[in-house]
Amino acid sequence: MTGVALVVGGGGLQGLPVLRAVRAMGWKAVVADTITDNINRFEADRYFVAPPVAHLSEFSEFLRDLIASEKIDAIFPTTMFDLPALAKLRPELEILGARVFASTTELVSVLEDKLLATEAATAAHLPTLPTIDPETHDFSFPLIGKPRRGWGGRDMVHAKDRAEYLEASANGAAEGYLWQRKIGSFQEWSVDFAIGEGGAVSEITKRLRVRASGGYAVISEVIEKGGPDQLAKATAQWLARNGALGLFNVQFLEENGNYWLTDINPRPGTSSVSALAAGSNLVTFLLEGRSAPSTGGYLIRTLRDTFIASGISGAKGVVFDLDETVIDQKSWMAAKLEIVIDDLSSELNDLSQFREIALQIIDEGPWDRLIDVALQRAGLPRSMSERMITAWRSAMPTGVAIHLDAQGLAEDLVRRGVPISILTDNPAASQKQKIGLLPSPWGQTHVILTDELASPKPATAGFELAASRLGMAPGDLVCIGDSPWRDAVGALRAGYRGAVIVQRAGSMHNPSKGLFNQRFPEFSSRVSWVPSLSGLGHLLVRENR
Repeated sequence: MTGVALVVGGGGLQGLPVLRAVRAMGWKAVVADTITDNINRFEADRYFVAPPVAHLSEFSEFLRDLIASEKIDAIFPTTMFDLPALAKLRPELEILGARVFASTTELVSVLEDKLLATEAATAAHLPTLPTIDPETHDFSFPLIGKPRRGWGGRDMVHAKDRAEYLEASANGAAEGYLWQRKIGSFQEWSVDFAIGEGGAVSEITKRLRVRASGGYAVISEVIEKGGPDQLAKATAQWLARNGALGLFNVQFLEENGNYWLTDINPRPGTSSVSALAAGSNLVTFLLEGRSAPSTGGYLIRTLRDTFIASGISGAKGVVFDLDETVIDQKSWMAAKLEIVIDDLSSELNDLSQFREIALQIIDEGPWDRLIDVALQRAGLPRSMSERMITAWRSAMPTGVAIHLDAQGLAEDLVRRGVPISILTDNPAASQKQKIGLLPSPWGQTHVILTDELASPKPATAGFELAASRLGMAPGDLVCIGDSPWRDAVGALRAGYRGAVIVQRAGSMHNPSKGLFNQRFPEFSSRVSWVPSLSGLGHLLVRENR
């Protein structure tokens, strides 16, 4: 099952857990946020600037149009700004065919107020710290004040004595705050889970905050057994009985072996990507009802820097490489392998060893001698080589695996009026097989096969022909590929304005930026190295907005 998920308010860190979980399922991820420039537009397949939720009618119309135009199957809120609005709009949006994973308005109104949430949890016999009135408190122990409608660690105040409370009160913390005993020494537990339609609860992922920076967990330890396990499950069941739906994050403080429920967030936490990293995709549970337990370990989060040269802005056309840029070449080869093995299964009883060795070669190489090397390593006769190679060449998989970021970029470019083209090496017959299986908008593109030109990359002939077919000067074009040595060198020698090299984990090539720049220093400032093509259209045509 595949589909399209809309991540609302998904431009920041709270959108990442949903965005990545959706992409891990093979679904298309569309992000909507009020902020034009944000980190997640470079992870999403499509990005839209949304009106503020405060303008509810305009926001509702925006969502309706998006459901229709993008064929949205599921909608996920990610912040406490958009959650109340989506909870309210849920009935009318679901009539349009989009499942909205937001709790009932009644539950949201309780959980968005820390005081009401604490009182409700206390009434449900969950372990909460008692609320305290500072005006009558004797300050035999210090207090902590949390904004009733805040989240995270923002705007919390501390009062170790009456003087500090009066100072906080003078600054507006007397009203609109939840006051409780301040715990001195504790461990902080964060628990992630999902509650599906009908009240079903997923597996839970428990993590200890090991190191934090500015309230943001940069190192967490995922714990399989122990901790507030039963309390977390009891909290989830209580929420499920009271109209909960979607992704949840709850937090406990552990003090001398006692656990206190301190936060209930009816949305993903900023660090709840740990569930997916530990093997538990909570979005899969919501969409398909499947849930897997998480594996114990450490989640370490770092900043990853991507620099994209400004020279690519203003491109009037884009030329794509095919293998490992647009399609997953390894998946294509694996599909061909299965066809070949199936053809020979009636003659050979056991090809499991050959399959295993061939898959390893597909992953690691050598790709140009796949059949011969696999036969040799599996101890099979060399006489099978010619027949296998013939079968390989004629094998026609029924589908092709497309990299979602490339598909999203192509759709974005065509929608913006930027024409695209494909320039690809490798045998023409094989490339035509793949191209014939590509979905829109690739079918409307110009395709240049260097095999037919007898001029493989980095020769400039193919790049020059691509420019001619597009009716553009080379200086108006950008090339996107996976090999700087072939794609970038050929394009820049042909006079293209820039090149983008995508380096995805698990691809066939792992070029060295340092080695390339050492050989071609004149090209270093015109080649951008990126881990994903998502959101690139925003920069390619930025000057034309």
